[in-house]
Amino acid sequence: MTGKPTIVLVHGMWHGGWAWDQLVPLLEDHPTVQVTLPGKDRAPGDVTFRGHCDHLARTLAEIPGDVVLVGHSYGGAVLTQAGAAPNVRGMIFVGAFALLPGESVASINDAEAGSEAGADDIVSDGEYLVIAPETARNAFYHDCSEDPADRLTPEHASVRNTEVTQAAWQTVPSHFVVCTLDRACTPDVQRKMAARLDSQSELKSSHSPMLSMPDALARTILEFV
Repeated sequence: MTGKPTIVLVHGMWHGGWAWDQLVPLLEDHPTVQVTLPGKDRAPGDVTFRGHCDHLARTLAEIPGDVVLVGHSYGGAVLTQAGAAPNVRGMIFVGAFALLPGESVASINDAEAGSEAGADDIVSDGEYLVIAPETARNAFYHDCSEDPADRLTPEHASVRNTEVTQAAWQTVPSHFVVCTLDRACTPDVQRKMAARLDSQSELKSSHSPMLSMPDALARTILEFV
């Protein structure tokens, strides 16, 4: 890669662009975009999985020059479906869902026991999925000095259940960061997805290394870029 690509950060379920606040100052002088996907009590727009993919596509189309996408957790599903934009030069999956066509977040995360943020830990509220703050603290933030569990917002059920129809990581150079202390998406599940990509590394972190060890995650991102 030449020049300074824009680093575009895509959050996971129930979160927002704020999830990357501690990380962004550590990305040296790279331009960054903290995407906030549409959602109830979050941002306007189409709250479905398709709407999220369209939102990312529009965001990428507005960025001049090269882009490196970074997706956390569910954000990886959005990268998988919509990450093959012409200006995307690389992708990083942080404990994220690098899916094959026909797979969904639910089909992968619920296929093996061990997740503490799986189907049995999520509450349905009409068309939306809600995770209780205490469940989130245990599943996402157990090694964080502070946690944002009270900031989480409902997520449309389609984001967990929709199957992707394409896999951008098959054509875009991609790296997987395995979080070895993860309780939401188990390390074993992550390693199976990581094996699909061009390269991988590991952090001794919970599901949320951008909060628990932003310095280490920033180094990983900059090394890839």
